[in-house]
Amino acid sequence: MEFEFPILKTEKLLLRKFIQGDLENVYLGLSHPDVIKYYGISYDSLEATKMQLKYFDDLEKTGTGIWWAICSPDNKLFYGAAGLNNMSQIHKRAEIGFWILP
Repeated sequence: MEFEFPILKTEKLLLRKFIQGDLENVYLGLSHPDVIKYYGISYDSLEATKMQLKYFDDLEKTGTGIWWAICSPDNKLFYGAAGLNNMSQIHKRAEIGFWILP
């Protein structure tokens, strides 16, 4: 059975799957001193940031997590990311994480 990525939309936000076109925005967030101070992961180049997009994809493929790109409802503005890590179906638990561009 194939997993259908859940897209969440409200009046003010769109939470969608990350795409390769998000690379620059992810780099802006995960290289910004105010974001990485609390997030614990940082990148010093666009090339290195590709690992983060791969990580999001790998979590989904293995069923151990899921991350959304947080955007404006029209998908024109990128705000940050939110998701679940270390998901366990057996133990019915997951860790929540997020970061928002300043």
